[in-house]
Amino acid sequence: MRTVRTLVLAGAALVMVTGCAAGGGGGEASGSCAYVVAYGERAYWGIDGGDFEVGEAVGVARKPPCDDTPSDGDDGVPAEKLTAYRVVGRDTGTALAVGTSPDDAVLVTFDPDKHGPEVVRKLFGEL
Repeated sequence: MRTVRTLVLAGAALVMVTGCAAGGGGGEASGSCAYVVAYGERAYWGIDGGDFEVGEAVGVARKPPCDDTPSDGDDGVPAEKLTAYRVVGRDTGTALAVGTSPDDAVLVTFDPDKHGPEVVRKLFGEL
């Protein structure tokens, strides 16, 4: 297990840009990507959660594709599968750590009032 400190800097959060929301028109950069993953029928969103300890792997989380600047000539960030890890002291129904390894895991949380199956369907078109 490893203790990780989440990043506080806004610039670092921009490097981790993933899931898209509907952006403004006109092909302009909308900056609408957010760090979001789907695990089961839930959408978990990246947060600055302070220190957390990464536990054992519990499954696979999916990041949706994102292209928040559709007219810039590239295809944006493709969809990706990440390992979902238990966060020590938290229930997997409310918090996970996700990444390609425990060392780069990011804390994500689930809010049952905002991030249920309908959000997953919007991001992925399926569950």
